[in-house]
Amino acid sequence: MAIQTFIKYIGIGLALFIGLSVLGFFGFNPWRLLIELFMWTTTYVLPWIFLYFFIRFYKTYEQRQ
Repeated sequence: MAIQTFIKYIGIGLALFIGLSVLGFFGFNPWRLLIELFMWTTTYVLPWIFLYFFIRFYKTYEQRQ
């Protein structure tokens, strides 16, 4: 089971590397795309994840009171 997971992660990493290389070949800056993706994730996605876990924490805290 562990080897299958390892091979899956290697395949995903290889696909990302090839995808970024192809984007670089066509004139896009892959590092800029990665930085913008990271910025978008931290701006829009992570606050909602934090809010979800904060609400779960508050509900369990409220039940114990």
